[in-house]
Amino acid sequence: MTIPVWETLSVLPGTVAVVAEGERVVRILFCRTPLEVSQEIAKRVPGAVMGSNRLTHESLVQLKEYFQGSRRRFQVPLDESILSLFARKVHASLENVPYGTCVSYGRLAALAGHPRAARATGRVMSSNPFPLVIPCHRVICADGRVGDYTAADGVRTKAWLLDFEQKNLQKP
Repeated sequence: MTIPVWETLSVLPGTVAVVAEGERVVRILFCRTPLEVSQEIAKRVPGAVMGSNRLTHESLVQLKEYFQGSRRRFQVPLDESILSLFARKVHASLENVPYGTCVSYGRLAALAGHPRAARATGRVMSSNPFPLVIPCHRVICADGRVGDYTAADGVRTKAWLLDFEQKNLQKP
């Protein structure tokens, strides 16, 4: 059995941490401060130790590239074993939502093959263990409101991420 390790990256809207165990990322945390990251890791991945390995390093390189505006898709091996089959379908469908665009909870549910499961899709998004890599910030309300966001500074960060992606789409 391997011990989970975690490493952080400071970015404009907060602190991102990647927790890896073996050959998979088991959690990504996006919090306001490094202290919040430490507290969340203690709750969600007890026994994880601060450190670095090939996987945490490569994942943070990709996240840094995202925040620099040069990466639009991630290639990070995720441990989805804790997710239900429904959550995996929602995540897989969300990965196909293009950078800089949004989709409603209802539309995402339909894309996942469950057109009447908008609320369940919202619950999957609110408990997403891989924010940014699984871009739950791209899911908005049917009426166009940004909706909730459980990472970093909540709705403000979600709006910032949507605006950030829109601005980067316009760059050559």
